[in-house]
Amino acid sequence: MIIEAIASNRVGDFGGWADTWFAKRGAVVNFAVDLFARVTIQTRRRPGITIHAQNFGEVVEIPDLEKATYQHQHALLIAALKVMKIKQGLDVWISADVPAGCGTGSSAAVSVAMIKGLSVLCGEPLVAHEVARLAHSLETRELKIQSGIQDQIAAANGGINYIEMYEYPNAYISHIDLPETVRMALENRWVLVYEGARHLSSDVHLKVIAGLKKKGSKTQQALDTLRTTAAEAKKALLQGDLDALAEVMNINNRAQKDLHPEITTDNFEMIEDVARRNGMIGAMINGAGGGGSILLLCKPGRKFEVERALLQEGFRVLPCRINPYPARAWVAG
Repeated sequence: MIIEAIASNRVGDFGGWADTWFAKRGAVVNFAVDLFARVTIQTRRRPGITIHAQNFGEVVEIPDLEKATYQHQHALLIAALKVMKIKQGLDVWISADVPAGCGTGSSAAVSVAMIKGLSVLCGEPLVAHEVARLAHSLETRELKIQSGIQDQIAAANGGINYIEMYEYPNAYISHIDLPETVRMALENRWVLVYEGARHLSSDVHLKVIAGLKKKGSKTQQALDTLRTTAAEAKKALLQGDLDALAEVMNINNRAQKDLHPEITTDNFEMIEDVARRNGMIGAMINGAGGGGSILLLCKPGRKFEVERALLQEGFRVLPCRINPYPARAWVAG
């Protein structure tokens, strides 16, 4: 049997950091985009599991899954296989449309695609909220990694999500449906830029947590601001006001940087400066920062100029559009 699965990365996480255990409550708006994690699972008679991590050019042999440990670069994949109680021999191919450490929830997207594919293999298909909850549990309970809830929700559900976390990790999730003209205008004005450095979001989380322990700190004030930006982004989107959305991006971006100085980088500052001089009006770092990618919003008709200027400086532009579909898995052969 051959099973294939895909799940979205996400960009534009308004209110990011307010979906964490240390925030306790908050709201996030994010966009699932057509930059996918891709998984192919093939059964075999030979026991054990072989993982082909195609973006890394690595092949990982797991002769006995029960004895496999998490002291491994691909621990998240091993955790998914363990939790899904896989007993048969498999070949698994993993690939991603984004660079590692892009800050777009790529590890969550891989986890969601893997779980979705394995659930079909096991004959126990899961719906979106079940996949998201299980993927989040893999990171936080199995691997003890710091993780908010938004990445798994975006990857599992697709589309534009308004996530209102009332008690970590529980949340209400609503899709934001845009008129086609607003969606097209948004996609025709945004630019996703990779700054070229990998990061480990869990490390950045630990530094922010340390700052939150100081009462009245700049970090705490920044988190309070981030709790407000998702609602403002939702309002701007529903009103089709992309200039207002750009201003919310800027507010969110400043608050992110106030959480900890290592969230921004020299490359991010350079990207913002070059882009602003060529027609950018809104910017926000994706994910935990410290490297990865940044989402820009340009004036009408200026996207090409912004992209050209950034390409000339050696940065990588990642074209993308909103993906309205949830994570999917199917029997391919």
